[in-house]
Amino acid sequence: MTRIHKLPGHVLVTGAGGNLGGKSVALLSRLPWCRRITALHSPRRPPPPPSGKVTSHGADLTDAKGEWRGHLDGVDAVLHFAAVNPVPESDWADAMASSDMTFNLGLAALAAGVGRFVNCSSNHAIGGYKDAPLAETVSGGRMSEDLPPAPGTRWNNGHIDLDSTPYGASKAIAERFFLMLAAQSEGRMTAVSLRIGWALPGENDPRDISVSGSPTGQGATEAAAPDEARALRWFRNMWISNGDFERLVIAALTADDAGWPAPGLIVNGVSDNSGSDWSLTAARRHLGYAPQDDIYRHLEKGLD
Repeated sequence: MTRIHKLPGHVLVTGAGGNLGGKSVALLSRLPWCRRITALHSPRRPPPPPSGKVTSHGADLTDAKGEWRGHLDGVDAVLHFAAVNPVPESDWADAMASSDMTFNLGLAALAAGVGRFVNCSSNHAIGGYKDAPLAETVSGGRMSEDLPPAPGTRWNNGHIDLDSTPYGASKAIAERFFLMLAAQSEGRMTAVSLRIGWALPGENDPRDISVSGSPTGQGATEAAAPDEARALRWFRNMWISNGDFERLVIAALTADDAGWPAPGLIVNGVSDNSGSDWSLTAARRHLGYAPQDDIYRHLEKGLD
């Protein structure tokens, strides 16, 4: 059974008090076809700025029977960004709790009749390809969504060595969950997992990307050794501009699934960065994603 997707008039956004969730609420507030936004945010975070379309609610998605379930009534699409600890260096306890949130929300959304579920995954789901030996198997746009799983990235933030395996594993498992949920929904739901790359808060200036892969300024922004050059290239190639992030979200919410290979998809979410190993073939073909930005052009000219 093939379900033709419609423009979602009512969108529920989780993690609405965070970076990408907040940007998504601001985007949807400007789109005429989105008439209503239900914004769920952690009780530990402030809600997004109010607007005429937005209704905000604090929600603990780890509570499978929480009052948040009632906010799914009449929702056409879900944008899911919430996590217990939304940083790559989160531990296994955080990762498992975030998985609980995702499973609770996905099952509740299907039961409530939500037609499109957009899950915010991460490049960390296959972050093991950053380093040898897996790094030697990919180049020139070969970081496609059908690569064998390799969750977790290793890096040094300028002070200590870090490993995102718990975070990356939770993202990879969530991707599989939504593939299966959509496949077993008998046409009631389609799902897209977006492997979001490098997207900093605010202006998201690519000049802030450092060899340490840290968003807080540790490490040089120019490489002084071959290992640093390789790390910096990995981080830069994953950058997604604010404009391209908005294009990706719109595409994921509105794409017609008639030509999809399955009811659920996984796609890479980066900008059109020159020489990047991250393939955008699936996102272009199945979502109609048309990125406009290139990190290396921005680095040469400065942010527009």
